[in-house]
Amino acid sequence: MTTTLASPQDRLSRLDRRMRWLEARLAGGQDLVGPEVLHDWVEQARSKFDGATVTDFVPVLVEREVRRRLRATRGEVDLVAWARETAQRLLATGLPRRWAHTQGVARQAVAVAPALPPRDRPVLVASAWLHDIGYAAELAETGMHQLDGAAFLLRQGIPRRICALVAHHAGASAVAELIGLSGRLAGYADERTAVRDALWYCDMTTSPDGEPVSFAKRMAELRARRGPDDPVVRALAANEKERAAAVRRTEKLLAAAAA
Repeated sequence: MTTTLASPQDRLSRLDRRMRWLEARLAGGQDLVGPEVLHDWVEQARSKFDGATVTDFVPVLVEREVRRRLRATRGEVDLVAWARETAQRLLATGLPRRWAHTQGVARQAVAVAPALPPRDRPVLVASAWLHDIGYAAELAETGMHQLDGAAFLLRQGIPRRICALVAHHAGASAVAELIGLSGRLAGYADERTAVRDALWYCDMTTSPDGEPVSFAKRMAELRARRGPDDPVVRALAANEKERAAAVRRTEKLLAAAAA
């Protein structure tokens, strides 16, 4: 009896068919990502086994990797949904103007997010929804909204990175120094990244009513609304240039992404 071994081309053809079957099965069980993205994920996972002489195990390992990415994506989607629902619950009824501003900042974040690496996009959008929840009366502890919001999020088990972005947004360190809360703020790392810049940009280019505005108009409005004795206005002497720099860096990032 003669045994005919499959040629390398035959093995690849069979593996291709199994990959397409796997894609179809994965696509039918989820609605998080489109078929093009799913195909890319399958091919990226498969490429790790290029050159393997035994391919029977490849579909199982590819499926494991793609399902891991789908679970991570589900977590990101769930986090953003939780952030939106939490901000609405805390702000919409008691602080409707603050809620309007928050919705505008979140819209900006959704528009900016594609310029960031994929892993950073849900972080930015969730942080945008949550950045001002510390104004809610039920969260008031220190009276500094960045810290009060961050402390609440930490108690809820939200990733510490998002807590820190909320804690440091809008030049919080200068305000904390003026009101004696620098020690509390030091408990949160200021990451000084493009994500942090983008959150500041979204906040600094959105009016209190949620409309897009220039940075200059936002600063003028802030001074007029709060008055010269408010710590936030006083802190502008130390942090306005830092705020402006974050806005400029994000504008350059957006321009580069659009080129």
